[in-house]
Amino acid sequence: MEKVVLPAEKSTGLQNTHLGRELQQVFEQQAISTHFQPIVGLKTRSIYAFEALTRGPEDSALYSPANLFNVASEHNCLLEMDLMARRVSIKNYMQAVSTHQNQAKLFLNISVSSLMNTEHRTGLTLDCLQYYGLNIRQVVIEITELQPVEDSGLFLNAIKHYRKMGFKVAIDDLGSGYNGLKLWSEVKPDFVKIDKHFIANIDKQADKYRFMETILTLAKSLGTKIIAEGVETEAELQILEKLGVDFVQGFLLKKPSPSTALTLDYQWRESIKDIASPKETVKLLCREAFTMPPDTTVDAITEELLHRPGVEFVPIVEQGVVHGVVWRRELIELLASKFGRDLHGRKNISKVMDKAPLVFDWNTPLVEVSREITENGSYDKGTFIITEKGLYKGYGSFMELLRVITDLKIRSAQYANPLSGLPGNVPIQNTIQEYLDKQLPFVVIYVDVDNFKPYNDYYSFEQGDQVISEVAKVLQDAVGQQSSFIGHVGGDDFVVVIPMLAYQEICQRILTGFQGATASFYTREDREHGGIYTEDRSGKEVFFPMMTLSLGVLLVHPGVFDHTQKLSSYATRAKKGAKSEGGNTYYVVDSRQVGLLRA
Repeated sequence: MEKVVLPAEKSTGLQNTHLGRELQQVFEQQAISTHFQPIVGLKTRSIYAFEALTRGPEDSALYSPANLFNVASEHNCLLEMDLMARRVSIKNYMQAVSTHQNQAKLFLNISVSSLMNTEHRTGLTLDCLQYYGLNIRQVVIEITELQPVEDSGLFLNAIKHYRKMGFKVAIDDLGSGYNGLKLWSEVKPDFVKIDKHFIANIDKQADKYRFMETILTLAKSLGTKIIAEGVETEAELQILEKLGVDFVQGFLLKKPSPSTALTLDYQWRESIKDIASPKETVKLLCREAFTMPPDTTVDAITEELLHRPGVEFVPIVEQGVVHGVVWRRELIELLASKFGRDLHGRKNISKVMDKAPLVFDWNTPLVEVSREITENGSYDKGTFIITEKGLYKGYGSFMELLRVITDLKIRSAQYANPLSGLPGNVPIQNTIQEYLDKQLPFVVIYVDVDNFKPYNDYYSFEQGDQVISEVAKVLQDAVGQQSSFIGHVGGDDFVVVIPMLAYQEICQRILTGFQGATASFYTREDREHGGIYTEDRSGKEVFFPMMTLSLGVLLVHPGVFDHTQKLSSYATRAKKGAKSEGGNTYYVVDSRQVGLLRA
């Protein structure tokens, strides 16, 4: 396909500045590259599309896309730069995806000014797609806000033209430009991208949370999908999932790169939290399969497979050591090639077998197996080998793993709190009873949020849910990786169960962590007041200070309690003691003593 060439008058004008001359070289050599950043669907937690991001020459002031396009705009070459970026992006995308034939969509950036340029000839993008073989329905035209739209009629006609051809349309960086909401109402795009300014710290800033709620309500009414840009922390991602955002994009998930691999840098913790215990290992999946030694010939194993029509693979094992796997389909393809049987029939099977199958020790937790298989997206055999201390035991299948993981997830969800994702009352009672049965010393920390109900009533239930999620996070961060248990009783009550450790430090970390996060849940005005004014049940205005935590600490020694009911009453006494102190403190009850000891 012909490269983009600058008109003579524009090329001459580039000679007047150093950056202009660099820009001319970029056009002459077509010296731009493409990085692809995934757009991830939160419902499927998989890559839905790639945004094509253009880069200038490395070690050049024009490497940054912002500099590259700004300099092109300053030298009246933005249209030509847009066209060249489009062509190179499509070409590079098709080369990148050819290795795995993925069906992800491609987002192509087009500036408003290019669409409005009278020199812009229609059909160029379609010609490019047809030349490189990319289906038009796989492409989304992403409109970037570089200037206000003055002639809305001309602009809307251009968008209508793209839609008529079969393109979907997205608006980029809503809120960062001049006319995002106006564009939205007029264009009625398929996708709207929310600027990263509104995403940063959304887990801590109530105003941004409410803004996103409003945007999502508007999007739903207009049939538009929302893409949140600039997601950089797990806490931000969790809030966006909770809000029901459709798609996300950001460094947390994956940075831009020349690759279009369908794997992400980020792995969701859902599949590894409270689904399977360490006791539930890949041993559960182990099945027997007949094996053959590595000195077997190709002819011999082919003959064996002919008599075993249901066998799809054969582990190659010698004295318990796994050397590889022969896959029926690949062997048939090899022998079906021209002279395949003559060339390979008498060869040792070790010459053609898969020498790098997935292998797991049968004591490997199911969650680790699931994680590794997910990360190893290129492995498509459907089966893995199971060993014990390096010696072959059998095989497991991906489908059986999926079934078991799903069953475990369902079983776990029956007892998990849907808001925090933490274990609920049944696992809490079971954990405490296990400590009692084993006659082990331990500590129960009963966590309660002070002034939560008035906050929940005043701000909203959605904001209250956000507070509960933050408490869960604070507890997890404070307890760390120690041998511990965190449960959610319900509402704003939580329980932490730990061995007889330095509970004072843990309590202090909990209090400090929540205190640091509290301010972000209030408006500036309420922060200045130190709380909120709201009406009580009788209609009288009452002031409620900002939320704090009260921690009731029960030191449990062997032989004091036989069951959880009496223990729970002592833990409740400890919590009441902390609340009586005014909050933001912890209060200790030692089970060996009658009196209450204040921390």
